[in-house]
Amino acid sequence: MGKSVSECNASADKAIKGMMATVVGTALVPAHVNWALTASAMGAGVVAIGLCYDIKLTKDEGWKLVKQFIISAGFWFLSMNVGSKILSALMQSTGLGYGAGVALDAASSAAFAWAIGATAKEYFQREFLGKTKLSTEQLGQIFRDAFKENKSNK
Repeated sequence: MGKSVSECNASADKAIKGMMATVVGTALVPAHVNWALTASAMGAGVVAIGLCYDIKLTKDEGWKLVKQFIISAGFWFLSMNVGSKILSALMQSTGLGYGAGVALDAASSAAFAWAIGATAKEYFQREFLGKTKLSTEQLGQIFRDAFKENKSNK
């Protein structure tokens, strides 16, 4: 017998937490390496969430979904994340602001991972249940709401 949607959701929640922990850990790594690690963690996290719903993706397909979620969320969210990464990299490089830069990077990366995870979970859950695919606007709204939810819970 197949898995229930609640079992899939519980597995997806664990995958999201793992993705968040990974990107928070990458905040300690210098920025030029950090970005690649964060992007890899996001793509791998989406692949892992898909597997929770018995949907198999390659890492490349997972990363394409991550990009779709981010683009759906809008230019402001993309520029805000890139801007926070640049600011944290500048703060880390001064030495004096290393701790603050790491904290800023960790917080923004965690919120981004949460939003990507929540969007992926909804995306794959709908596919698992045989529901219609979400529109770009719906994906963007899920992403923005999850991002705001994570930021307000801090």
